[in-house]
Amino acid sequence: MFYKRRQQIKAPIQVDEYGKFKPVHSILVLAWPVVIEMGLHTFVWIFDTAMVMRLGAHEATAVEYGAIVLFDSLMILGALGIGANALVARYTGAKDMERAALTGGQALSISFAITAGFTTLGILLYDSFFTWIITDQVTLALTKDYFYYTLTSGGFGVLTILVASGIIRGTGNTRVPMIIALIFNAYNVIGDYLLIFGNFGFPALGVKGAALATGSAQLIGLFLSIAYLLFCKSDLPFSLRSLFPWRFDIIKQVLKLSIPAGMEELTHSGSRMITSSWITVLGPVAFAANAAAIAAEAFSFMPGQAFAVSATTLVGQRLGAGFIKQARDTGYWAVALGTILMTLFGLVFLFFPYLIMSLFDPPDPEVLRIGIICLQIAAVEQPFIAMTMVFSGALKGTGDSRGPFKVGLYSNLLVRLPLIYAVVYIFKMDIYYIWWVTAIQYAVSALMLFIMYRRKKWHNLEPIPTIENVG
Repeated sequence: MFYKRRQQIKAPIQVDEYGKFKPVHSILVLAWPVVIEMGLHTFVWIFDTAMVMRLGAHEATAVEYGAIVLFDSLMILGALGIGANALVARYTGAKDMERAALTGGQALSISFAITAGFTTLGILLYDSFFTWIITDQVTLALTKDYFYYTLTSGGFGVLTILVASGIIRGTGNTRVPMIIALIFNAYNVIGDYLLIFGNFGFPALGVKGAALATGSAQLIGLFLSIAYLLFCKSDLPFSLRSLFPWRFDIIKQVLKLSIPAGMEELTHSGSRMITSSWITVLGPVAFAANAAAIAAEAFSFMPGQAFAVSATTLVGQRLGAGFIKQARDTGYWAVALGTILMTLFGLVFLFFPYLIMSLFDPPDPEVLRIGIICLQIAAVEQPFIAMTMVFSGALKGTGDSRGPFKVGLYSNLLVRLPLIYAVVYIFKMDIYYIWWVTAIQYAVSALMLFIMYRRKKWHNLEPIPTIENVG
């Protein structure tokens, strides 16, 4: 009786007294904590980059490349959190909280197994992998140090954090992941300050210090995320029985939605890894300038990511509640809001690039000059990035993760990689031409996703997700 009463009191979505859904208000309520959370992650990344940049181009390149390999790999596997988010949102909209908790628990238990396998392979293969990829011996040694110490000190926890956050967000709660991110990112910043340069009597560990601070911060985030799910039951009736034993019907449902999302992330992450490897051919100065510009641009991704999360959650909840038109319109509203905010970021990049890039205090003036040009080009791609991110999130809210994967695959294989290869190896052009290629890729992706979302057969979608209508 108490559980049923609590279900009636807790509203997963914002409604007025007549039951009319308010899409803009609901999107903003869910989005602002995600903006702050993503801002925290981005700030720490930029702080890491800025701190290590002062050590030199080799150190900056090592941290950037090591982080790309480690965290992009975990982001691919972390697509499990996208599947959990979409399914938990749909069950929440249908007010089936027990099924939502069970689905989330099964996704979390899968993440434990995947994490164990990934960590083992990472420890066994990282030395051979980086030796094969990186030719500069100084950069190679620093990159291997960063990867190993980040992974073993707690970096492996990223996957489970992503899944736990997806479960919590699926209920309409985006504040808890924000608070958890605030705690472990604050720890990360303090750890960077103490361990990179050896402040307050701590040893000056350089790249290893950055790795230890980042890895142990993720470990804290892992413990906090799991503890919230197990002990704070205001969102879900979560328990150890949600985790084990495994329910293969539910696992199949989660994986059917998550695997295409993971393949989508694989196409993007794999493309970034390949591109980063190609950029190393242009030298450490070009690579460092590119890394600094990417870190600066990352702030603009916050609105896109936030409104993508809002779209996935609210489109899923509205479908679960049986309101098809509201689900569709919510996606459009989320795209519009995200595009407006990211366009504003683009204007800042266009008119104030020196102010932004100078925050990184690069020791080489050529790094600053090239980074400014790259950041101004990034202004052009902002609205297209927003549309790509949010339309992809909205489609996942409907249970369609294959569509965004296909768009990512085609845009990377047919646009990004061929053009960047031509820029680097055929025409031997400067680094900032790669940024023009990226802008073209996002424009193509945005158009394809818009067409896909518009042509969606909404009335064929079922409120409750099943094996047949997911994926």
